[in-house]
Amino acid sequence: MSDYDVIIIGGGSAGLSAALVLSRARRNVLVVDSGEPRNAPAAHMQGFLSRDGMPPGEFLAAGRNEVKGYGGEILNAMVSEIVQCGKSAFSVLLAHGQRITARRLLIATGPH
Repeated sequence: MSDYDVIIIGGGSAGLSAALVLSRARRNVLVVDSGEPRNAPAAHMQGFLSRDGMPPGEFLAAGRNEVKGYGGEILNAMVSEIVQCGKSAFSVLLAHGQRITARRLLIATGPH
């Protein structure tokens, strides 16, 4: 039995967009994000349709609120291990020791 339908690792715009769509489709979704976006030093976003000039932190807060509004969950944590459990599940170990499972895993952390 899985805790979630989908665990999304990465709570930036891509991860939150996926979480919004999946939550609206009534999937049980968890977004795991460290809360340390790579664009943290940026004061404003540029060239993002309808959000030009918005501070990145405000954009992420709005996205998190939208996801939560559809029942998605956001967890401020770091993933330390991912294990595939057969063909139909994943186990994710968080840095603080909690282990969670899901039927599917989406990694939206961008290039590192």
